[in-house]
Amino acid sequence: MENKYGNFLSIMLIFAIVIVVAILGFFGYKVYTSNKTKKKAEDVVSQFDKNTNDADNDDTNNSNNNSSETDGNNSSLQDILDNLGNDNSNSIYQQPGNKDTYYEGYKVIGTISIPSIDVEYPILEENTSATLKIAIVAVYPQDPANAVNKPGNLVLWGHNYKNGTFFSDIGKLTTGAKIYIKDTSGTKLEYQVYNSYETTDSDMTYATRETNGSREITLSTCSNEAGKRIIVYAKQT
Repeated sequence: MENKYGNFLSIMLIFAIVIVVAILGFFGYKVYTSNKTKKKAEDVVSQFDKNTNDADNDDTNNSNNNSSETDGNNSSLQDILDNLGNDNSNSIYQQPGNKDTYYEGYKVIGTISIPSIDVEYPILEENTSATLKIAIVAVYPQDPANAVNKPGNLVLWGHNYKNGTFFSDIGKLTTGAKIYIKDTSGTKLEYQVYNSYETTDSDMTYATRETNGSREITLSTCSNEAGKRIIVYAKQT
């Protein structure tokens, strides 16, 4: 009897150890994958910064070269038309796109940084379940690539993984919290939070709201409560 009881305890102990190891392995893998995704996103942000800075320098240099060639006069429409077929890599009329940044095949249209909750991610133009897993996506207006840092309301979605990544912590943002958005021109603007609330996942009035010509962004993520979303408004300072 004692041997049977001892064997039973040994089996239960081994079973308990296996469960503990499995749980630790599961959470360890989640931490590893989230840190890996965050690191990849930060690398893309750095590449975006480099590309936009390089593009800005190229535009400045080419503008200076063009100004000297035209004795300080602006290029005429005919000058532009004449240069459209120019194969010179230093031309300011070179077809754009060589400085575009892509993240796993998706075009990056900007970056978002929220220092108070340690957020730094690329903003992707395409809104799909795949893009939401790797970055922040722009969902409104219909042409978000041309809406970053422009007058109006730019709506950004991010996942809430309840682990501090993506938009997990935007519910902690308070009035006055700073958010930085950088666009493809290299312009980086500061926005400040002025409102936050929770609503249903079917409510999209936060997207279509009127900003009266000001530059605003709206952050949105799933709440910890099923069927609810956290909404954060921020305005350019």
